[in-house]
Amino acid sequence: MYLVRPADFPDLPALERLARNAGIGITNFPANRERLNDKIATSRQSLMTDIVQPSHESYLFVMVEQASQEIVGTCSIDAMVGVDAPFYSYRIDEVVHASPQLQIHNRIPALFLCQDYSGMSRLNALVLDKAHQSDEAFALLSRARLLFIARHPDRFTSKIFAEIRGESDHKGYSPFWEALGRHFFSMDFKKADYLSGISNRQFIAELMPRYPIYVPTLTQEAQEVIGVIHEDSEKVANILLDEGFVFRDYIDIFDAGPSIEARVQDLKTVTEQRTGKALIDTNLSAEERYLVAAGHLEDFRVTCTPADAQVAGLVMHPGIQERLNIHSGSLVQWSKL
Repeated sequence: MYLVRPADFPDLPALERLARNAGIGITNFPANRERLNDKIATSRQSLMTDIVQPSHESYLFVMVEQASQEIVGTCSIDAMVGVDAPFYSYRIDEVVHASPQLQIHNRIPALFLCQDYSGMSRLNALVLDKAHQSDEAFALLSRARLLFIARHPDRFTSKIFAEIRGESDHKGYSPFWEALGRHFFSMDFKKADYLSGISNRQFIAELMPRYPIYVPTLTQEAQEVIGVIHEDSEKVANILLDEGFVFRDYIDIFDAGPSIEARVQDLKTVTEQRTGKALIDTNLSAEERYLVAAGHLEDFRVTCTPADAQVAGLVMHPGIQERLNIHSGSLVQWSKL
């Protein structure tokens, strides 16, 4: 049994462990104690702040295995990227080169440095211990964020996006970075990825080329990984794509991993979630499993449990009361797993 809740300062050692084990390429979850502590502090402050419109806020969550009380996963949401410094991506587009005299008309794919996602909410940093990487655990951790957004829509923009980890190996070799980024940054992918995670990314604006990058000029190996999802992120990507996220030809400037986006109102979890009373039944016999959320902001909790959705509310086992810190008749939010 798992529970997703907001992160707090005692969770820091577990978050450090998750960051160390996450590998290279998860830029916004660096293995840096000070940065992770800042993320917890920002999240706690965001949860306690009254919001008129989304801005600098960020929300960090952890997933707890109930039997051992061990933290086995984490995820987060940025209310808005690009507030203090531009958020950069590459947009894949085409440049037309034509010669009427030679009767040649070529459409050349090119990468344009852009800030199109600045001002938009972002899902990021989903990390799960390998020993707990079941379909249900991935779904709970990923979709818990969407239930939080549905519960607090005023804290996020109407469109959200997520960056999916691109191709790199366990040693930090990225074909896309080697063909492009290294020439302008004079550092390896691992270091650039780490610096991006602990800084405001202003160095990107200072060093990246301003002109379109013609895709055919890159190595064949680099071309082949543009928009390709890292094998360790396939389950996370599939959950979001099933929710309604789509690829709009934007990629990460470091590893060329795809960025996917969606309107909040179109997401499956958001459109199908219901709100009603928690109904407790000691003799419940239910086969359907549901994601169930309760609590407001810092008291937000999400778990997965067998339940029976009825007009009067959601019928659950008594043990869920303690897990979610609710009682019979409490307001809960649910979505079928």
